[in-house]
Amino acid sequence: MHQFPTPCSPRSAAACDIRVRLIVSLAAIVAVVVSTRIGFGLIALGCSLVGLAAAGVRAGTLARRFMGPLAIAILVLLARTFLTGAAPLGSVHLGFFRLTPTRDGLWAGALIASRILGSMGVVMLLSHDMPATETFAALHWSKVPRIWIEIAVLMYRYLHLFFEQAVSVVSAQKVRLGYGSMRRSFQSMGNLAGIVLLRSLDQAEKSHEAMTARGYRGRVPLPVLPSLPGRQWAFASLGVGLIAAACFLAERWPL
Repeated sequence: MHQFPTPCSPRSAAACDIRVRLIVSLAAIVAVVVSTRIGFGLIALGCSLVGLAAAGVRAGTLARRFMGPLAIAILVLLARTFLTGAAPLGSVHLGFFRLTPTRDGLWAGALIASRILGSMGVVMLLSHDMPATETFAALHWSKVPRIWIEIAVLMYRYLHLFFEQAVSVVSAQKVRLGYGSMRRSFQSMGNLAGIVLLRSLDQAEKSHEAMTARGYRGRVPLPVLPSLPGRQWAFASLGVGLIAAACFLAERWPL
């Protein structure tokens, strides 16, 4: 059976049991989502960035990781600002079109954007330097439906494989000048998506045959963690309490 590091051992990230990190992170995400203040989400984002920087994550790596969430947050902000609300802030003329931003739409969009960025910051801080085996064991301990964990295990196993296959296909397309123009680039990306999809279906059949040959009967064996010590429960309670207090105080701020 796979051996896990003991709670608060030097091998564990931040010298804390992974289940404590999971509980505190979930509490932080819930607090960010339910908070009605923009500042709380930004504070969660700032604390997450500080934590990632302290863990040795470089600025360039952080920028790449947050590129997707940031793009989604900006899109939501613009959509709510220009498509919802009733109190106009002015008008923006784009040729034959006139867009009217609204004050309440801007406020609602900024709130959603702060929730997106704050939650993603917490998730990235949680997942940093966290072994996948321990993560799945913690999810199993927290009574997450078994089928979800099994799907996550298979996705984690084959995500890297499909990524390597996609990289090899892109390399072959570049050698054949598949990205020499905008039109050829779109065609190459479409072909890439189709090839990866077909290979994933083929890999699924091969994986099922291999699992059946090894005794698979509908249940993937999952690791089991020991009981969480009282000291770790105290750490988890302290973390959840601090987050609840911070959320309560943030609700009384102007932003």
